[in-house]
Amino acid sequence: MTEDQSVNLLHRGSSASMHEQLADQLRRLAAQSGSDTRMPTEMELVSTYQVSRTTVRRAIAALVEEGLLVRRQGAGTFVAPKRAAHPLDQLRPFVSIFSSIGKYPEGRVLRFEWTNDPSALHGLDADAGLLIRRLYIIEGAPQAMVDITLPDVVGERISRAQIEEHPIYQVLQQDLGLKLSHGDITLASVGARPDQAELLGVNPGSPLLALSRVTYDDSTRPVERARYHLLPDLFELHLTVGAQGSEQLSYSFTRPGPELVMRAGSEDASPR
Repeated sequence: MTEDQSVNLLHRGSSASMHEQLADQLRRLAAQSGSDTRMPTEMELVSTYQVSRTTVRRAIAALVEEGLLVRRQGAGTFVAPKRAAHPLDQLRPFVSIFSSIGKYPEGRVLRFEWTNDPSALHGLDADAGLLIRRLYIIEGAPQAMVDITLPDVVGERISRAQIEEHPIYQVLQQDLGLKLSHGDITLASVGARPDQAELLGVNPGSPLLALSRVTYDDSTRPVERARYHLLPDLFELHLTVGAQGSEQLSYSFTRPGPELVMRAGSEDASPR
């Protein structure tokens, strides 16, 4: 598309505002470009469509809110990639979420140290543990991060080399010979702390999808606590549940009472 053709597609006399028209053009461009393609910069759009920077920002913001585009700090605006779905119906290495969409990330180990921080050890029944922080990166872009804590009786049997080479479940099962039984998982939406925001390339306070997991062995001993922080535009969590017992539910919602209306010049109130 030439610059003249682009300008002709925006009409100042149209009933649609300029930023709405520009958003329509960017939708078409995104559809033609494909997932994870970098969009033109704000200044390139200003020059091409002969509109103000405010108009460009409003158009992009609308498409970000729709989930069609994503902003990456320091990198630009991109067509939203296909979300990776992480099933929650069974225990599985988190890294398997990437292979399901044909991606194979680098798992960069940023921390490998002992801790006695109660918040890191919560749910592990231990006074000390091995703390591991891993950042998942694909083609130079951060995708997710995880803080893993292992109770001391487990952590003392693990080397950094093992963690740098394999996912934690593989180390626990194949290297240590543990038999995993089940896991307790909690989901939440949280604001990115400054250290998380810096690693994931978002602004502090940006919403993150948080998955907390405590894994137990076959003797019901907690052997791992993991706290994943995921970019919500890249990931979704999937769970299939049965309907057993739903037919037994019985509930009645409370109805609001009548609204009292005061009549002008009168002390009487009547329901409406």
